[in-house]
Amino acid sequence: MTLRVVNVGTGLVGEVALRGLIEHPDTELVGHVVHDLTKAGRDVGELIGAPPTGVVSTTDLDEALQTRPDVVSYFSTTHGRLKATLEDFCRILAGGADIVTSSVGALINPATARPDVLERLEAACREGDSTLFSTGIDPGFCSDYLPVVLSGCARRIDAIRIYEMAIYESGAQSDSVAFDQVGFGLPLDTVTPLVHPDGLRSNWSGVLLLIADQLGVAIDEIATSHEMLPAPETFPYQGRTIEEGTIAGMRFEVAAMSEGRNLLSLSHVTRARRDLAPHWPRPHGDDAYRVVIEGDPHIECEFEFTSPSAGNLAGGFGIVAMRAINAIPLVHAAPPGVVSVFDLPLITGRGRLG
Repeated sequence: MTLRVVNVGTGLVGEVALRGLIEHPDTELVGHVVHDLTKAGRDVGELIGAPPTGVVSTTDLDEALQTRPDVVSYFSTTHGRLKATLEDFCRILAGGADIVTSSVGALINPATARPDVLERLEAACREGDSTLFSTGIDPGFCSDYLPVVLSGCARRIDAIRIYEMAIYESGAQSDSVAFDQVGFGLPLDTVTPLVHPDGLRSNWSGVLLLIADQLGVAIDEIATSHEMLPAPETFPYQGRTIEEGTIAGMRFEVAAMSEGRNLLSLSHVTRARRDLAPHWPRPHGDDAYRVVIEGDPHIECEFEFTSPSAGNLAGGFGIVAMRAINAIPLVHAAPPGVVSVFDLPLITGRGRLG
């Protein structure tokens, strides 16, 4: 059965999602929503450098929903518009369409979402007999599903450690991420949004608790810590200057504790240059995720990715998009409600081989 899909968002993730939807024989793109007025009224193919599709983009979600989609793939940013996004979700779900999304990481583990938000979404799912599934790469595949799969190879597990190791070289990230979120060039004592304890708990604790639930472990505390790296000298970066002694890298850890023991932890390590902080965890090759199962046997899995045309960062965006797009048939077949990856059958690349 071919599923009718409306896509929302044409950013770095949304563009990959559109290609994935257009190429797959089991999905039919019937609508596309943008927020940039310069993209409105244009064929989707033109927006992504592909042949014409006959689908014209619109800024009006309700107009797109008039095509009566089975599923909405939602990849628009929630920065400054989280409330509006949740309103969109409720309208889509109540209208009878399922949602796959990477826009709201807090919904990856429904059990840890804000109770009032979850109840609104669940009510909309009941009204529309629809399902919502949130995923990504991290939080997502590398920080919830992959560690649990690897745990099945262990006789004894002492702890599980998850690392994201990334190099945000000049020109590889948006100014918003590099300067506002990570804080490159800011005073060393700045507590940036990316490392603020409240943000760390709300953005990352859910995936750790999802693992704990799958492994039957009770967690009594979520602990956070971070460290900023001072620039060893002044150097240019993305049209600006990172002054000596200001932030040139950061790392944080979110730990799920049980009776004082750090059983599960998730760490991000980010550098502005490849040569910085040689004492911090670093990948064997380029940007990577690493999952370590401490125990017997000791297991380490380093997960690298790239895009043939645009490098590691684009490869990561591709995983974010396709994890959601490839889940569409499973989500559409699932019972109504807000679900996690462990509520669905195995997400595979069915239809992508050959």
